[in-house]
Amino acid sequence: MVVRRGEQFFLDMEFDEQVDDKDLFGFDVVTTSYGRPTKFSDDESYHCPIQIRTVIVYPGSNKATAVFITSPNCIVAKYWIKQLYVTRKVDLTFCFDVKFSVSVIFNPFHPNDSVYMDNDDEREEYVMEDEGRVYFGSSRNIGSRAWYFGQFDDPVLDCAYLLLAKSDLPLEQWGDPVEVARTLSALVNSNDDAGVLVGNWSGDYSEGVSPTEWKSSVPIITQYYESQEPVCFGQCWVFSGVLTAFARALGIPARSVTNFDSAHDTNCNLIVDHYFDEDLTPVAGGSADSIWNFHVWNDLWMARPDLGDDFNGWQAVDATPQEQSQGVYRTGPSPLRAIKEGLVELPFDTPFVFAEVNACIKHWVRSADGSLNEVFSDPTKVGQFVSTKAVGSSDRQDITLLYNREEQAAFDKASGSSQIQGKGDRRDDNKGKREVKLNILTQDVLVIGNDLTVVLEINNEQNREKVLNYGFCVHLKKYNGKNLKDLAHEKGQVTVAGNSSANVEVQIKAQDYAEAAGQEEVGIEIVAMVVQGNDKQVSQTIVNLVNPEMEISISGEVAQNRTFHFQCVFVNNLPFDLTEGRFSIDGPGLRGKSLVQEVGLVKQGDKAKCSITLNPARAGNRVFIASFNSKEFKGVTREYPVYVEPDPNAVVEDEIIPVHREY
Repeated sequence: MVVRRGEQFFLDMEFDEQVDDKDLFGFDVVTTSYGRPTKFSDDESYHCPIQIRTVIVYPGSNKATAVFITSPNCIVAKYWIKQLYVTRKVDLTFCFDVKFSVSVIFNPFHPNDSVYMDNDDEREEYVMEDEGRVYFGSSRNIGSRAWYFGQFDDPVLDCAYLLLAKSDLPLEQWGDPVEVARTLSALVNSNDDAGVLVGNWSGDYSEGVSPTEWKSSVPIITQYYESQEPVCFGQCWVFSGVLTAFARALGIPARSVTNFDSAHDTNCNLIVDHYFDEDLTPVAGGSADSIWNFHVWNDLWMARPDLGDDFNGWQAVDATPQEQSQGVYRTGPSPLRAIKEGLVELPFDTPFVFAEVNACIKHWVRSADGSLNEVFSDPTKVGQFVSTKAVGSSDRQDITLLYNREEQAAFDKASGSSQIQGKGDRRDDNKGKREVKLNILTQDVLVIGNDLTVVLEINNEQNREKVLNYGFCVHLKKYNGKNLKDLAHEKGQVTVAGNSSANVEVQIKAQDYAEAAGQEEVGIEIVAMVVQGNDKQVSQTIVNLVNPEMEISISGEVAQNRTFHFQCVFVNNLPFDLTEGRFSIDGPGLRGKSLVQEVGLVKQGDKAKCSITLNPARAGNRVFIASFNSKEFKGVTREYPVYVEPDPNAVVEDEIIPVHREY
């Protein structure tokens, strides 16, 4: 039984003889902190989280109902009502072995709970909805995919309790959502404490599952719960999906959030510096800072009594292991208001999150004599299109203005804080001085398997002819800013007449990038430079790579507790054969396991097909998520929404717990 704290629940009891309304009833309540039981007795009301409100005795029968109540600020945990005592006379007490478990969770429906959310539609979305979306790609082309959180599936809630039990969080703090969120942030990753997911951005996933293959939190959590060993592997959207499942299972309103052009500011100075040689080769060891095409974290809803009512509401929490916080890989909870206002001294980890949405990008070119010249500064690129699933629909909701302000004030306030290592300068010293403009012309998105054309457009803004040096490099880049493969590198000279332009074109063939792109969330980055004397201008863009699609169809009536057939077709238009091909289906009612069908070799130009039988256990609007993966190429995903007709014969029976007397 799962009970939201502050609510009452009922325990129906059936004895082996008649009971009387003069009988006195008492219970022993036990919870466990990783094998160390803590016992509460109902007569110790000052600390017992579960208390008897009344016992209803049915005259002339052997049945009774105990009515229990929980406090809206009690510890969230799994409790066992272990013993029942019935006293008939002063010296005659019977003891019964009950063995009834109650899982108490936070209650966003109760106004006295610290996670209370007063908007019904938002509660439905951020607490009760077990399906959602995660956003990825780039700020030029935002993509999304369905994700099944499955917070009501077994064993998600029990695994959340297990994580709290394995942590060093004192039992008395299990009712504090701030501490619980911070603990989950640390334990969803495995870096410090053998938590749920192993992060891996290497490209080698042979010892586990590629992050792009996951579509649901439930198989990950199930594997961890059954083995209690970290699951391989995850990246940011996977960490976010798992954290969403745990938070919603525990009753904390939660949403998955994607920040595009997200800064990773390692030295906490609010500046992300990129250093290049004159041929546009990145300077080795120049900076550990990076810009991620996108980064996914979470917002969790809670009160912040440690900070005051002004900072209640959404808090940024990130389970992706990026930097240590107080010696542990975790981030948050950080109030969105503090992030927006630049109040970086407020806990937890606000400077880091503030930089993710507000840092300034600077490009530097190192000359042959070793000197550095700033050639580009962009104070507005970071923190674009902060996105989450809209309430009650599959649309994208832009929440950027919850995170940052359009004006400079928040940056200036944060720069002056003692939490910032040095003061960043967002000004572009070269702005307004350009006689030559450089543009990169290409498409925003490319389906993997197609060729790419890139045009460098060099515009001469003056009346006189100019002879200009140019250079460009094209490479495959992981979404977290790391280079995966060089695709092209060229330098040259071009003459541009006054008030005109010249174009330089480069072709990237599919076979040059497609196989390397098949294991990662990647894009093609183009960096170009034009040089006029001592004036160097750099331009950069990302082409978002998207996977080819597959076709989905169904046959048969889609109804609760009835089977229907789910068919998938994938055409291999990639420039190579695929081996070890397999389809998998995730969604509601699959009991923590993906349904998998192997198809083996899929030659170039061939079709792979599968038909999987599904038997939905729950009625209503549901989403099934299908994917195709192979050894060479992973992450072809598509969702299929269906309406499952309810089964009129489905009956939920009340649970009666039999109890037996012990003497």
